[in-house]
Amino acid sequence: MRLVQVRRVVGAGPELSAQASASPVLVDRLERRVRYLRVSLTDRCSMRCTYCMPPEGIEHVERSEVLSLEEVARMVAAFAAWGVERVRLTGGEPTLRRGLTWLVERLAALRTDTGAPLRVVMTSNGELIARLAGPLKAAGLHTLTISLDSLDRERFASITRRDRLEQVIAGFKAAHAVGLPLKLNTVAVRGFNDDELGALCRFAWAHDATPRFIELMPMAAGRLFVPGELMPAAAIRERIGAELGAVVEPESMDPTQGAFGPAQYFVLRGGAHDGRRFGTIAAMTENFCGSCNRLRVSATGQLHACLARDDAGDLRSALRHPSQESGQGSGQGSGALERVVRAALGHKRDSHGFEQTGSGGPQKAMISIGG
Repeated sequence: MRLVQVRRVVGAGPELSAQASASPVLVDRLERRVRYLRVSLTDRCSMRCTYCMPPEGIEHVERSEVLSLEEVARMVAAFAAWGVERVRLTGGEPTLRRGLTWLVERLAALRTDTGAPLRVVMTSNGELIARLAGPLKAAGLHTLTISLDSLDRERFASITRRDRLEQVIAGFKAAHAVGLPLKLNTVAVRGFNDDELGALCRFAWAHDATPRFIELMPMAAGRLFVPGELMPAAAIRERIGAELGAVVEPESMDPTQGAFGPAQYFVLRGGAHDGRRFGTIAAMTENFCGSCNRLRVSATGQLHACLARDDAGDLRSALRHPSQESGQGSGQGSGALERVVRAALGHKRDSHGFEQTGSGGPQKAMISIGG
């Protein structure tokens, strides 16, 4: 891993700030700089989405194995000092964790290696957002993404195995009302919700949200993947353009602004929705691994350099039993943390192994890592 020396981080507070004068930003062996960290807060969820969790469920880890919120805060502080600019809180379902707003406030107070505020964002199934939107906004949450695969009650219940569409829509309305920036994530499934893509766009735009459509991926060793249900991103864009009577054009990107996450964004030209934008996330048909700037941490503190791989580094042990020998970095156990992260970056691959037949995916289910 190539190391680049950067300025001292400031403004994170005495308990979480990085105090080393030279802390390296994170760059993997292929010269990809890590700017984005996804942190799962729990492997539990109030829904049972068919592409995310096996019908029999998963074997949940013991609570003692899950990182405490204080440990998450210490870990994220170290990543911010190493140049991570955005952290996404995921699950399972992150709103099931007690103390969530405390954690958001704690993380939002951190500063990156340049002194800029760390952006704290979150993905949720939306069920509990109606009562949490205001507190999360006040705590400093930058953006909220809510997953919604159908506006039809029966379809929603079919794919989530829960009849809670009304609660999710209430969550959208509450987040919109308090001015929390929103995104809507939809897993596009051919033959299931492919006739709703335009309607989901209109619903999102009505709540000032950006709709994004995700290709099915063969997680859980492909056990939840049905090849005929994969809807390629190109087909998603074609369907949206046709439904809304517009031409779909790639969104021009400001070259001075670094991209976060795997979504590609498009703009509608012509028709009643001229100028509206949406995104596609196309791991299967439009590989974006070459520009990957992400790392993922499971609820148990396992560091994954790639969603599609099962290999992991143990950050939990580094947090709970830091080495006594000094290392680069700072803070409680950050030297041990950095050694784990360096090792993971040294093996970060240039591509995933997903195949459209459903093979090539990891053993872990999506719920275990949070997407």
